[in-house]
Amino acid sequence: MGPEEKITGYFSILKQKKIIGPSYIFIGNNLAVVGRLLKIINCQEASQYCSQCWSCKRLDDFKHPDLLVVEPEGISIKINQIRQAIRFLSRSSYLAPKKTLLVKDAQKLTEEAANLFLKTLEEPPDNSFIGLICSKLEDVLPTIISRCRKIYLPYLENKAIKSEDDLIAALSSGYFGPQKRKNFSLFLESLIILLHKRLKNKINYTGQPENGFLSGLNFKETVTMLEKLFKIYQASGTVNINLAINLIKMGLKCN
Repeated sequence: MGPEEKITGYFSILKQKKIIGPSYIFIGNNLAVVGRLLKIINCQEASQYCSQCWSCKRLDDFKHPDLLVVEPEGISIKINQIRQAIRFLSRSSYLAPKKTLLVKDAQKLTEEAANLFLKTLEEPPDNSFIGLICSKLEDVLPTIISRCRKIYLPYLENKAIKSEDDLIAALSSGYFGPQKRKNFSLFLESLIILLHKRLKNKINYTGQPENGFLSGLNFKETVTMLEKLFKIYQASGTVNINLAINLIKMGLKCN
């Protein structure tokens, strides 16, 4: 049984015993797993979920009337967004068993927003479920963490990372799951491929990439970064992964 199956199986048991907690913090960036958990919580047609009922289909694209997704506006999640979320949770649900609030990038809550949110986390409204998602647990206020049950999401395994968003998520979290070294190698492969494509197709005549999270690199810096990545990849079986991630962030000019 893989890590995803363990998490979904765990929530299925909680559902059957009617003991799903009111608030959880999910560490990682595997939003697909969170989506499956929301279906487990709200599907009324199956012990786990059916993927066929109205609720399951709406939750597949996170567009359900009993679901509110809060994410940063600009660089942070602001206090007015949390006020709106609290009002949402205070209303009765339309169809689903629970009103569900999902806060993405919870580490970006402003101090004022986090402090306002604390009372709701301490005393969640009846028939509500609050899920916070963060890339790194240490970036979230301890008072928020202490009021939530922690679930570590599995890293996307056995497949290359296909988008810049996935690469950013992997780089920012630094969490590569149980098969950390193998998944780190996949991450390196994907980043090398993306850099090579940028070098070949996306750099304009000024030597500057057109857009994306690599836009801070000019032509020469891109070539240098590729050379460094090849060296790290060749040593990926023994390299210190945390040190390698920091070196990559510096080379890519990431915060």
